[in-house]
Amino acid sequence: MSLTIKPSDIFGSIYIQMSKSDAHRALIASSLAKQSSIIKPWIDNVGVDIDVTRNAVSNFADLEIIDDYLKVSPKEEYKKELTIDVKESGTSLRLLIPIISALGVNCTFIGSEKLFSRPMNVYKSIWEERGLEFNISKDFINISGKLKSSEFRVSGNISSQFISGLLFALPLLENDSKIIIEGELESTPYVMMTLKTLKSANIEISRQGNNVIEVYGNQEYSPLNYEVESDWSHAAFFAVAGALGGEVTLYGLNKYSIQGDKEILNILKFMGANIYYNDDNSITIKKSNKLNAMDIDMSNIPDLAPIITALACTAKGRTRLYNAGRLKYKESDRINDLKDSFTKIGANIEVGNDEIFINGVERLKGGNTTSHNDHRIAMALAVASIVSNENISIDDAESIKKSSFSFIEQFRSIGANIVL
Repeated sequence: MSLTIKPSDIFGSIYIQMSKSDAHRALIASSLAKQSSIIKPWIDNVGVDIDVTRNAVSNFADLEIIDDYLKVSPKEEYKKELTIDVKESGTSLRLLIPIISALGVNCTFIGSEKLFSRPMNVYKSIWEERGLEFNISKDFINISGKLKSSEFRVSGNISSQFISGLLFALPLLENDSKIIIEGELESTPYVMMTLKTLKSANIEISRQGNNVIEVYGNQEYSPLNYEVESDWSHAAFFAVAGALGGEVTLYGLNKYSIQGDKEILNILKFMGANIYYNDDNSITIKKSNKLNAMDIDMSNIPDLAPIITALACTAKGRTRLYNAGRLKYKESDRINDLKDSFTKIGANIEVGNDEIFINGVERLKGGNTTSHNDHRIAMALAVASIVSNENISIDDAESIKKSSFSFIEQFRSIGANIVL
């Protein structure tokens, strides 16, 4: 699908969809409980990635949408041999692998070749060291054998999802386990989100400093009555739209959230946008005369890189995104693909191994570009149309559905002139 967006002024309000990261975690924890759980609010069209996790946990629980919530009821019996299609969802795959092994289920995960080319050696090493099967091909992973309590060493600078996956699985094992994080942990807020969900299920975990987590074994997940937060990652696109093109008011967000991508508000503030916290708990972002470049540490906010690139393209000066090496292993090689996608529409971007340098221009020229089949790049390019002289046409725009079925309609509702 090709998407064309004409330069537009932006004004309006958006109610932000539920958090993809929070919903993944709520689905998994509730499917492991011994009694029925409630997840709310729930809509059926939040994105392909959530559909993947929902379909996966339906092997262990019955799911029923009732009004605006999801009821999750555990099955008394489940199959011990499964095939799960994870499509392109790295979060689903990395969270599910340890849980499937903890339950003693043999499983073949199928999906896109791009997904299985992303780093998986953390799990492969752990499984093989313990005599378990972990076979990876270009389009599947096969695991067999039951995970046992142990000490698990995980590098902190690859993906926090490996740690989160183990955190969900280890309470199901017979004895206590430890996760030892080697080096500095990046994407810390995502681990904190996992710990928050586990606490809601009455799972006991003890942190020993910054690098050791003790997980007590032989625990049972309690049923959840869980309220999923709105998604700060998704809100960032509309917040930047307001900063670039006029004014946007965002509803449904928790300003005290531990989601790391809440940092977009601080970035906007320091770059010069106007931020207002309203009495009705909404947040308004208004355009200022000129945005200014800044240096931004990406270690805890890698998913913001595409929309920050759109934000910085016309900021005064040179914006530097550093500690960005893991961006190479996202849905695309986000370091080099961001450069390619935005250079095609007139941005001035240079890259290094773990840095992106965005030299601000007066306006983008527009033209044809590609999302590299990356949903966040596609949405960021759409927002960049606000500061473009000509239309921006995006190939592979269907990738947006990976995280949102509503982005196009919501963007159009605040003034974007979109041609499908």
